[in-house]
Amino acid sequence: MPAQPQVPTQRTRRFVSIIGLSDERRIPRLGRIRLGHINHNTQSSKSYPEEDSYFHVPEEVARAYGSDKPTELDIMFPVNDRRIIFPQAYEYYGSNKRLLCSGDGREAMRWNSQQLSMQATDCPCDLLGDGCKQRGHLLVMLPKVRQTGVYQIDTSSLMSIISINSFLHMLAPDDQPETGLLGYFAMVPLKLRRVPRDIHPKGLHRKSYPLELSLDATDEEIKELRAKKDEILLQTRKWVVQVPDQSNPEHDTGAIVTIDDKTPQDVATQLMTPAGPAKDISPTTGAPEAPQPVIATSPDHSAPSPSAPPKEPTAGSSPEIPNSTAPPTQRLPHTGTPAPVRPLRADSMTAAQRARILSKTRAIQIPDHAVDAVISGLTKKQASELINRIDGGDFSAFDRRETTVVPLPAAS
Repeated sequence: MPAQPQVPTQRTRRFVSIIGLSDERRIPRLGRIRLGHINHNTQSSKSYPEEDSYFHVPEEVARAYGSDKPTELDIMFPVNDRRIIFPQAYEYYGSNKRLLCSGDGREAMRWNSQQLSMQATDCPCDLLGDGCKQRGHLLVMLPKVRQTGVYQIDTSSLMSIISINSFLHMLAPDDQPETGLLGYFAMVPLKLRRVPRDIHPKGLHRKSYPLELSLDATDEEIKELRAKKDEILLQTRKWVVQVPDQSNPEHDTGAIVTIDDKTPQDVATQLMTPAGPAKDISPTTGAPEAPQPVIATSPDHSAPSPSAPPKEPTAGSSPEIPNSTAPPTQRLPHTGTPAPVRPLRADSMTAAQRARILSKTRAIQIPDHAVDAVISGLTKKQASELINRIDGGDFSAFDRRETTVVPLPAAS
């Protein structure tokens, strides 16, 4: 009887994991939640951050809460380390996209462009208040939305930073966690709210909406949370959270924008409405109201002049450069009727991007018409890439090249 062929047996591999790597669990950053918007003032051609009373949330968060303007979020912190879930520092970006200097009020690390490395320096310095400000980056999980990552919330509000630090200290002090209410804060269900406060910067009254944490739990629930401490800390100890994005707020193309406190859509509607005699009656005086002025630009597309005075920047949130504006309108010659507004493509370069490019090119005396000849028809993405090049000192896109047509020799 012929011998049966031997079937090779599967041998168990000896090494199937890497110590210190295979057991690491990384928690990604899913998106950003903003605390305000940018108001682009057409008279000064400047954009100022303005704080709002609610959270500007991504689409998936809005769906989960049934609103794109929630004032309260259910959150949890993935790990029990304040330095990870709420890092804070003095930060300076200048006109660059990347962080140039970061410090704690005693020492800072600043980018040295000569040695191409970060160098230690004293903190604070003369840049404080001149581009440098305190910033905190809060990283939170939203259990009602996703439990597979964190969302980033940036704030430069002193009240928000102090309030969050104080609450975390109440739950679990850094030096003696056991003396806190729970002894830890990782994976504890909390509420993050925007709470109105009256502030008086430079003697002027205004409303602010700092961040506040709260624990809505009964005595029995607090006892249950304390009993879970060791289990939770053992579970989360090996979790690694993706570090927050530390890029210049002015380069945040996802910030919400208004034009003189109106949405770009409202401004476009106003521009398309011809100015006429006033017919509306004032509800307070009973007299006819004055006609509303129409924002207009000269035929050379210079900066429009609004009726409202420029607004000063406000403290609190720090949203960034606008990514969309209303299209300008032109007055027809010898008439008071504005020309029809030509709708822009959704991805067309914005007026704010054009204004920023012109502010750079005018500084080195490149004529506006030469710039417009180059940037006409750019998309938002192309304009953003061009701005980054200009900020880095590269103006090669506007180099003039003379061309001469040389006729080919006649065929012999």
